[in-house]
Amino acid sequence: MKKTTIAFGLIFGTLVSTPSHSMPPGSNSTPAGKRIIERQGELSKVDTLNLCVDYHDLKTEEQRQVYLKELDLRSQLSEQDHTLPNLHKVSNSMTMCGMYMSKGKPLAEKSRQIRPLTFKTVHVYADLYITTQSGMITAIHERKEGEMPPALVPEKPRVQAPPVPPK
Repeated sequence: MKKTTIAFGLIFGTLVSTPSHSMPPGSNSTPAGKRIIERQGELSKVDTLNLCVDYHDLKTEEQRQVYLKELDLRSQLSEQDHTLPNLHKVSNSMTMCGMYMSKGKPLAEKSRQIRPLTFKTVHVYADLYITTQSGMITAIHERKEGEMPPALVPEKPRVQAPPVPPK
Protein backbone atom coordinates (compact mmCIF):
# COMPACT_ATOMS: atom_id res chain seq x y z
CA MET A 1 0.00 0.00 0.00
CA LYS A 2 2.79 2.41 0.94
CA LYS A 3 4.76 1.65 -2.25
CA THR A 4 1.65 2.18 -4.37
CA THR A 5 1.01 5.59 -2.79
CA ILE A 6 4.61 6.69 -3.34
CA ALA A 7 4.58 5.48 -6.95
CA PHE A 8 1.30 7.25 -7.62
CA GLY A 9 2.67 10.46 -6.05
CA LEU A 10 5.81 10.34 -8.22
CA ILE A 11 3.85 9.74 -11.42
CA PHE A 12 1.28 12.44 -10.62
CA GLY A 13 3.99 14.93 -9.63
CA THR A 14 5.84 14.33 -12.87
CA LEU A 15 2.70 14.85 -14.94
CA VAL A 16 1.79 18.06 -13.14
CA SER A 17 5.26 19.59 -13.34
CA THR A 18 5.75 18.80 -17.06
CA PRO A 19 4.50 21.61 -19.31
CA SER A 20 1.61 20.60 -21.55
CA HIS A 21 2.94 22.65 -24.47
CA SER A 22 6.44 23.28 -25.60
CA MET A 23 8.03 25.98 -27.72
CA PRO A 24 10.32 25.09 -30.61
CA PRO A 25 13.99 25.23 -29.73
CA GLY A 26 15.50 28.70 -29.99
CA SER A 27 12.22 30.61 -29.80
CA ASN A 28 11.38 32.75 -26.80
CA SER A 29 7.92 33.96 -27.79
CA THR A 30 5.07 33.58 -30.23
CA PRO A 31 5.40 34.80 -33.82
CA ALA A 32 3.09 37.76 -33.09
CA GLY A 33 5.20 38.67 -30.05
CA LYS A 34 8.38 38.52 -32.10
CA ARG A 35 6.87 40.90 -34.69
CA ILE A 36 6.20 43.45 -31.94
CA ILE A 37 9.51 43.09 -30.10
CA GLU A 38 11.78 42.83 -33.15
CA ARG A 39 10.04 45.45 -35.31
CA GLN A 40 11.86 47.97 -37.46
CA GLY A 41 11.20 51.69 -37.70
CA GLU A 42 12.54 54.98 -36.49
CA LEU A 43 10.31 55.12 -33.37
CA SER A 44 10.78 51.51 -32.26
CA LYS A 45 14.15 52.32 -30.65
CA VAL A 46 13.16 55.70 -29.10
CA ASP A 47 12.71 55.86 -25.33
CA THR A 48 9.05 56.01 -24.24
CA LEU A 49 9.42 59.22 -22.23
CA ASN A 50 11.03 60.95 -25.21
CA LEU A 51 8.11 59.88 -27.41
CA CYS A 52 5.68 61.49 -24.96
CA VAL A 53 7.63 64.75 -24.71
CA ASP A 54 8.33 64.98 -28.47
CA TYR A 55 4.63 64.49 -29.32
CA HIS A 56 3.88 67.98 -27.97
CA ASP A 57 6.02 69.65 -30.67
CA LEU A 58 4.69 67.68 -33.67
CA LYS A 59 3.09 69.82 -36.40
CA THR A 60 1.21 67.39 -38.67
CA GLU A 61 -1.59 64.96 -37.92
CA GLU A 62 0.24 62.16 -39.78
CA GLN A 63 3.23 62.45 -37.41
CA ARG A 64 0.91 62.46 -34.40
CA GLN A 65 -0.83 59.29 -35.56
CA VAL A 66 2.52 57.48 -35.94
CA TYR A 67 3.50 58.48 -32.40
CA LEU A 68 0.07 57.50 -31.01
CA LYS A 69 0.31 54.10 -32.70
CA GLU A 70 3.76 53.49 -31.18
CA LEU A 71 2.63 54.59 -27.69
CA ASP A 72 -0.51 52.42 -27.95
CA LEU A 73 1.67 49.48 -28.93
CA ARG A 74 3.64 50.08 -25.72
CA SER A 75 0.36 50.37 -23.70
CA GLN A 76 1.23 53.83 -22.37
CA LEU A 77 -2.00 55.74 -23.00
CA SER A 78 -5.36 56.00 -21.28
CA GLU A 79 -8.64 56.94 -22.96
CA GLN A 80 -8.16 60.61 -22.04
CA ASP A 81 -4.66 60.60 -23.54
CA HIS A 82 -6.20 60.19 -27.00
CA THR A 83 -8.47 63.24 -26.82
CA LEU A 84 -6.94 65.87 -24.51
CA PRO A 85 -3.36 66.28 -25.86
CA ASN A 86 -4.55 67.86 -29.13
CA LEU A 87 -6.53 70.39 -27.04
CA HIS A 88 -3.45 71.01 -24.81
CA LYS A 89 -5.53 70.20 -21.70
CA VAL A 90 -4.94 67.89 -18.76
CA SER A 91 -7.31 66.24 -16.29
CA ASN A 92 -7.18 64.00 -13.24
CA SER A 93 -6.52 60.30 -13.92
CA MET A 94 -4.61 61.14 -17.09
CA THR A 95 -1.23 59.42 -17.42
CA MET A 96 2.03 61.27 -17.04
CA CYS A 97 2.78 60.45 -20.69
CA GLY A 98 -0.48 62.15 -21.68
CA MET A 99 0.48 65.16 -19.57
CA TYR A 100 3.80 65.46 -21.40
CA MET A 101 1.96 65.07 -24.72
CA SER A 102 -0.45 67.89 -23.78
CA LYS A 103 1.82 70.37 -22.02
CA GLY A 104 5.34 69.44 -23.15
CA LYS A 105 8.34 69.33 -20.86
CA PRO A 106 7.79 71.07 -17.48
CA LEU A 107 9.86 74.00 -16.24
CA ALA A 108 10.77 71.98 -13.13
CA GLU A 109 9.89 68.72 -11.36
CA LYS A 110 10.30 67.62 -7.76
CA SER A 111 9.70 64.02 -6.61
CA ARG A 112 9.51 62.19 -3.32
CA GLN A 113 8.99 58.55 -2.44
CA ILE A 114 5.97 58.38 -0.13
CA ARG A 115 5.76 54.58 0.18
CA PRO A 116 7.73 51.69 -1.25
CA LEU A 117 7.40 51.81 -5.06
CA THR A 118 5.12 54.89 -4.84
CA PHE A 119 6.42 58.28 -5.94
CA LYS A 120 4.69 61.65 -5.77
CA THR A 121 5.87 64.35 -8.17
CA VAL A 122 5.01 68.04 -8.62
CA HIS A 123 5.48 69.26 -12.20
CA VAL A 124 5.77 73.04 -12.63
CA TYR A 125 4.39 74.59 -15.83
CA ALA A 126 3.96 78.28 -16.70
CA ASP A 127 0.26 78.19 -15.78
CA LEU A 128 -0.19 75.03 -13.65
CA TYR A 129 1.20 72.87 -10.87
CA ILE A 130 0.39 69.25 -11.70
CA THR A 131 0.78 66.54 -9.07
CA THR A 132 1.29 62.96 -10.21
CA GLN A 133 1.52 59.80 -8.18
CA SER A 134 2.88 56.59 -9.68
CA GLY A 135 2.48 57.95 -13.22
CA MET A 136 -1.11 59.26 -12.94
CA ILE A 137 -2.29 62.85 -12.45
CA THR A 138 -3.85 63.22 -9.02
CA ALA A 139 -4.24 67.01 -8.69
CA ILE A 140 -4.09 70.12 -10.86
CA HIS A 141 -3.52 73.54 -9.28
CA GLU A 142 -3.56 76.90 -11.02
CA ARG A 143 -0.22 78.66 -10.72
CA LYS A 144 -0.65 82.13 -9.26
CA GLU A 145 1.98 84.64 -8.31
CA GLY A 146 2.67 84.65 -4.56
CA GLU A 147 1.20 81.19 -3.91
CA MET A 148 3.29 78.16 -3.02
CA PRO A 149 3.12 74.92 -5.02
CA PRO A 150 1.41 71.88 -3.49
CA ALA A 151 3.46 70.16 -0.80
CA LEU A 152 5.01 66.79 -1.47
CA VAL A 153 4.61 65.88 2.20
CA PRO A 154 1.17 66.44 3.69
CA GLU A 155 1.13 68.47 6.89
CA LYS A 156 0.39 66.53 10.04
CA PRO A 157 -2.78 67.70 11.74
CA ARG A 158 -2.55 69.28 15.16
CA VAL A 159 -3.36 66.88 17.93
CA GLN A 160 -6.02 68.16 20.26
CA ALA A 161 -5.91 67.34 23.96
CA PRO A 162 -8.39 64.69 25.11
CA PRO A 163 -11.79 65.99 26.26
CA VAL A 164 -11.26 64.57 29.73
CA PRO A 165 -8.15 65.65 31.63
CA PRO A 166 -5.73 62.79 32.26
CA LYS A 167 -5.62 61.42 35.84
